[in-house]
Amino acid sequence: MDYPGCSPSIMIEKDLDEVIKIENYVFKRPWTKNFFRLIISDMNNYVLSLKKGNILIGYGGYHSLNKDANFLFKKNEHTRIIHLINIAICPGFQHKGYGTFLMNRLLNSARAQKRDYCYLEARGSNSMALSFYKKFGFSIIGIIENYYPQEKENALVLGKNLLNIPSL
Repeated sequence: MDYPGCSPSIMIEKDLDEVIKIENYVFKRPWTKNFFRLIISDMNNYVLSLKKGNILIGYGGYHSLNKDANFLFKKNEHTRIIHLINIAICPGFQHKGYGTFLMNRLLNSARAQKRDYCYLEARGSNSMALSFYKKFGFSIIGIIENYYPQEKENALVLGKNLLNIPSL
C-alpha cells in the first residue's frame, strides 16, 4: 500500500530533531539524539524516516545481525537475522495505515537483502504494539525478565520468519 504524498527515506542527521519529538511522545523511556546518531551511523542498521509532504510523521529501522551473532536459534536454523530496533508514528497520524506502510517497507527491505528472520522486543503491557506486531505474523518466542528495569517490566520477544511470506 502506498500513500500519495508520503515518502520513506534513509534517516539523516537533519531528521533527528523531529524524530526526537516523536520519540518523546510515543515511548516511556525515549532514546536520545546522540543514541540516534549512533544508530544512523552504524552500517549494519537500516533506518527510515517517513514524511508526508515536508512533515516527518514516523520512523523505524532494524539492525542486521551477522551469522556469528545468532543467539536465538539452534545452529544454522536462521543465519540472516534482523532485529527490529524501533518503529514509531506521530500520534496525530496513528491508526491511519502509516505504521503498516512503514513496517512493510522495513520487512520488504530485509527480504530483498535475503534476511530470513526478524525479532523484536515489546513491553508486555503495550497491547497496541503487540496487536500491531501480531497483525504481521509475529509471535511470542520468549521473555526477557526485567528488560525495562525502571518499571520492573518484562519484555516479550516476538519473532517472524521472513521467507516466502507476503506483506500486508
